[in-house]
Amino acid sequence: MPALARRRFDHLATELSVALGVLVPRHALWQACADKLASADDTAAFCDEPLDAFLELEQLAPPSPAERARLRREVSRFDPSRRTPDEILSALFGDVANG
Repeated sequence: MPALARRRFDHLATELSVALGVLVPRHALWQACADKLASADDTAAFCDEPLDAFLELEQLAPPSPAERARLRREVSRFDPSRRTPDEILSALFGDVANG
């Protein structure tokens, strides 16, 4: 899988976990969406019916309409070619949380 799609997946998994308030099973999510992360638009589109099918299969409650809107907005805005603030700080100061 291309690096940008991997970064989109990591971001989607994080944002979806926040939206649901539980950790999403990453392997199952990967199987459900790995081929649907070519662009920000594709990733945002996954947040509709494909996401509902995934949540039903995993027996997870869907996000509220407000959380779903926030999720779509966050994944569509994410630019995987730019480093996140966490990655920048980690490069500057190392992994302080684990050290």
